Amino acid sequence: MTKLIRGFWALGLGLVLALPMALLLVFGPMLPVDAQEAAKPQYIGVQSCAKICHKTAKQGQQLKIWEGSKHATAYVTLATPAAKEIAAKMKIADPQKADECLVCHTTAHGVAAELKGAKFSHEEGVGCEACHGPGSLYKKRTVMKNREKAIAAGLVIPDKDACLACHNEKSPTYKAFDYDARMKDIAHAKPAAK
Repeated sequence: MTKLIRGFWALGLGLVLALPMALLLVFGPMLPVDAQEAAKPQYIGVQSCAKICHKTAKQGQQLKIWEGSKHATAYVTLATPAAKEIAAKMKIADPQKADECLVCHTTAHGVAAELKGAKFSHEEGVGCEACHGPGSLYKKRTVMKNREKAIAAGLVIPDKDACLACHNEKSPTYKAFDYDARMKDIAHAKPAAK
């Protein structure tokens, strides 16, 4: 009889220990989780950023400023005869397919495909998210209106080191990089409220 009681006791103890884990496995996916914590930020592309709010004069016309910059044509530049000549010297067959070129001439090169949204294209060149980080979690106006909230959601405020990741001596076309002057060239702040 004691063997039977010990057996039931062991079975009961096993169930008590295993039940919480079983319940978590079965019902865990149904538990409410903050979507922002669970989601991984995705790259959404320049046009998605512009569509949301960065094209109007009131917002600072960031899209227009970017379109007039060399960043916007960084990928296309890789198809020019000059780029192909540089690539040939480096024994690169096609600069528009070479990792060593794409890493600085596109946004999110080398990032897993599932972290790139449906509208994202590396052919946009060096887009908003190359400097400001993937925008899927901070793109909403309600988030962007609060700088701290936007930064918490992944917005990057780039600094000199971010620029120097590409504008450095590793580039075969490197020219001395004057951070302050270049920042003036691409300045795109939202105008101050009147």
